[in-house]
Amino acid sequence: MFLSIIIPHYNIPCELLERCLRSIAASGLNSNEYEIIIIDDASATPPTWATVLGTNIKLYINEHSGPGGARNKGIEVAEGEYIMFVDADDRLFNNGEIQQCIDKIKAERPHILRYKYLIEQSGETQNPKGRKIKFSNTISGASFMRERNLLGSPCTYFFRRELAVKKNIRFPENIFHEDEEFNTILHFHAQTLIESNATLYCYCIRKGSTTANKSKEFERKRISDFIHIVERIHRFAQDNSYKSNTIQQRAIAHKLDTLTVDAILNMMYAGIRAKEIKRICKEKLRPLGLYPLRKASYSLKYRIFRAIANTTPGIYLLRTLLPKHKPAKR
Repeated sequence: MFLSIIIPHYNIPCELLERCLRSIAASGLNSNEYEIIIIDDASATPPTWATVLGTNIKLYINEHSGPGGARNKGIEVAEGEYIMFVDADDRLFNNGEIQQCIDKIKAERPHILRYKYLIEQSGETQNPKGRKIKFSNTISGASFMRERNLLGSPCTYFFRRELAVKKNIRFPENIFHEDEEFNTILHFHAQTLIESNATLYCYCIRKGSTTANKSKEFERKRISDFIHIVERIHRFAQDNSYKSNTIQQRAIAHKLDTLTVDAILNMMYAGIRAKEIKRICKEKLRPLGLYPLRKASYSLKYRIFRAIANTTPGIYLLRTLLPKHKPAKR
């Protein structure tokens, strides 16, 4: 088996899961080369009907452990050489570009091949036209993470299952932002990465999804979990400092700095008062050496944000200027 497509599922409306499955079938992939693995996270009504849509669809009922636990189960049972994650309420495009990515993977066998996505908020996203895809030269995952802001979603790349298994890379379970840790560690260890301009994935924003929940209690939980993930990645960086090269060290530093920026912004979007934000930064991020934000020449935007956010008046200013809710994006 060449590819395992893993779909975490938890109380998703059946029509959305069916749309997801049909989009995979219509994507242009050879049905003999992939399997679809649905990991149901103890839903009220498991999607047992889904297996009738194709002989290459497997369903596993997992003990409730969040998206991280579902994806870990998928990695465990997958038979494919490569893995692709697709969320049950999202879909793939059928523009033929995915097969070009598969052909490139077969030719080069990289640890990771990255692709692009589009966001759909109200069903208006059109299928992008297929074109001849461009691929970057091969670099390491750490080189990519050092130069780019690594996205949190694991649904933007194919990766070799062997890498996750050999390095024991798994998602934290029963916690939000579990994907930030998995992506960081996977890219840290990946020796070969290819980037493409292929647009394969459609993120579908919907009411009632986890990311759409804006309750005060929920936002506090997300922020607490986010900072906990930052602490875990920082611990990983320390534990591996003696056996990591300069590029890997700089890559992790870059990721931690950008996560610190995200932590501050997320607190502001959640409506937390400036005084409380400053307290959390001092108590949680300063002991890690992440606040005040470190001096680095990542981008002009980072340098400006650092200059403002490192001061108490700056925190109050940002808190006043930024909206109380994060712009709609997954």
